[in-house]
Amino acid sequence: MADELLLGVIADLSGLGHSYGVSIVQGAEMAVRDINAAGGVNGRQVKLVVADDASNPARSAIEMRQLIASQVTLIVGGWGSSQVLANMDVAEEAGVPYIVVGATSPMITNLANRWTFRVIPSDSVMAEQLASIVTERLKMTRIAIINDSNAYGAGNRDVFIAALAQLGVVPVAVQSYRTADKEFSAQLANIRAANPDGIAIFGTVPAAPAIMNQARALGIGARFVGTGGLANDALISLAPTASQGAVLMTFFNEEVDEESRLWAERYKKEFANRQEPPRPVLAAWEYRAIRDIAAPCLAASGPDMVTLRDCLAKWKGTLFGVMGAAYFDDMQQLAQPPLVVEVKDGTFRLFRESD
Repeated sequence: MADELLLGVIADLSGLGHSYGVSIVQGAEMAVRDINAAGGVNGRQVKLVVADDASNPARSAIEMRQLIASQVTLIVGGWGSSQVLANMDVAEEAGVPYIVVGATSPMITNLANRWTFRVIPSDSVMAEQLASIVTERLKMTRIAIINDSNAYGAGNRDVFIAALAQLGVVPVAVQSYRTADKEFSAQLANIRAANPDGIAIFGTVPAAPAIMNQARALGIGARFVGTGGLANDALISLAPTASQGAVLMTFFNEEVDEESRLWAERYKKEFANRQEPPRPVLAAWEYRAIRDIAAPCLAASGPDMVTLRDCLAKWKGTLFGVMGAAYFDDMQQLAQPPLVVEVKDGTFRLFRESD
């Protein structure tokens, strides 16, 4: 319909990252319902156009082209660094604003980009913060690393090792695996021989919880740590015992403020009866990116893409669940304070200084 405003969402709904992709789409659905219930954007109702890239970079670029061909005004989504690195070039070439909510490679935001923005912290920020946490707050001295060999896992690993070196720490073991692997006994045997007190896992579900379960089965008692890729409720459901005590960087936690708690309650209730259980971490970012960042700029810019892009670049403000002011820096990366959680009593709890 001519009076509709089309908003694109690209995410994995059928591949290895589907648990993340489904939550991204759910966050978008919830945001659009709220925006439309309040009258839409300048009286225009917002309609979602959803693309499934199945965690495949080549397919992701194709799906992005199809989204743009459907005349979307803006794209909010993207999961997996490999996929986003493939599809963002399409958005850049087409001149369509793209807000990334689910990929953390430092290469995604750079000074050459004009149309790509990101609202979650990059690997370089999270891995550096994690190095400080494990050495200074957790007092770990023997740290092992196991990482996915993809862009996300290798990027985290490299930044983490460099940050540890600045703190005078060298990992006692470094192992890698492929995203679709299910058996990790060889890597874990090498890690067990190194006798670590901490194991950094740089990867995502479903491999990460399998690693945790297999490590515990081999008698490895080291504490797990990681960056945002592990902050998925599926980690706890797939490794309910092994994940306990894990300390992770994350993108959202409902304990931050009352608005976060109320939003999470509403989100979980809305999507309680879906095939995939509601997972609020990336859903919250998709929701906030659409309702609190994109929608105001869409209302202010009208149909002009350049004006919309410039509005996004200048955006700054407060968001529920973010402890302090947020704004886009010169590389169009949203600057924000870090957020750290611990798996405790079957859920993600804020990791506090007194813990």
